[in-house]
Amino acid sequence: MRGGGPGQVVDAAIVDGVAHLTAMQWGMHAGGTWLDERGVNLFDGGAPFYDVYATADGRHVAVAALEPQFFAELLARLDLPADTPQYDRAAWPQLRELLARRFAEQPQAHWAQLFADTDGCVAPVLPMGRAPADPQLAARGTYLVHDGVTQPAPAPRFSATPAALDRPPALPGEHTAEVLADWCG
Repeated sequence: MRGGGPGQVVDAAIVDGVAHLTAMQWGMHAGGTWLDERGVNLFDGGAPFYDVYATADGRHVAVAALEPQFFAELLARLDLPADTPQYDRAAWPQLRELLARRFAEQPQAHWAQLFADTDGCVAPVLPMGRAPADPQLAARGTYLVHDGVTQPAPAPRFSATPAALDRPPALPGEHTAEVLADWCG
């Protein structure tokens, strides 16, 4: 043992981390605003202003205009009536149809340009291979190339102890003997 302390077991199950990511939904469920029915809630495709729509070229855009000011910008950019109801669940089917028809009128690039640098909360859905070239992801250095392999940069980022990418992702079993030797002493 290093440091002279008694040590401890760190139980870091992925399933626990994933459950923690749903804390907001559990709070909404407790408050009666999240239903156990699939496809009727704000973040599960139920809300037409928080969904994905096909564009004229067969690509898609993601819409996430939850807050009223973002929804107002979405409506304005799409040239839709400003009094379109946002949180009236009875109106959601009609709003979804309206948004689907509008986004299907133009290709993805049109919508990406129209909503660039706005608060309309619309963005192109990119295939995995195009994500590293996205201007925001490129500016942040979210993806790195090491030995010809594109991979996510280390995260989270620490100002005092930055992580470095010093090798490509391991192949299954590549370091098994090395790791076992380290763990087993």
